[in-house]
Amino acid sequence: MRKLWLAAVLITPLQLIHAQEVHHAPTVEQCRADQRLWQSKLQEHDLANVGYKELDSWFDELVACRPVDPNNEKRYFDTAFSVIGQQFGRHLHFLYRHNLYGQFLAEDAQGMR
Repeated sequence: MRKLWLAAVLITPLQLIHAQEVHHAPTVEQCRADQRLWQSKLQEHDLANVGYKELDSWFDELVACRPVDPNNEKRYFDTAFSVIGQQFGRHLHFLYRHNLYGQFLAEDAQGMR
C-alpha cells in the first residue's frame, strides 16, 4: 500500500502534464465504454500489449471524463488510479531490472528529491 501511495505522488504530476494534451471532451457514451473496457483489462491483468504511452492516453481520457459524466466520477477516478498503479509497477520493475532501486533509496535517504 505504501508503494501505491508513492506511485500516486510520483506519477500524478507527470499525468497532469499529459492531461493538458486532451483537445476535446469525450462523449458520455465514449467515456463509459472506455472505462468499462479498461477496467476489465486492468482487473484481468490483460495489459501485455498495452504500452506505457497508451496507459497515459487512458489516464488522460479518464481525467477528461470526470466532468463530462459527473454521476460516474468515482468510476473514472478508480480506473485512473489503477492505471497509475500499473505505471508505477512498470517504473519499479525498470529500477529493479537495471539495479537502480538501491541507488534510488540511497539518494532519497540523502534528501535528493
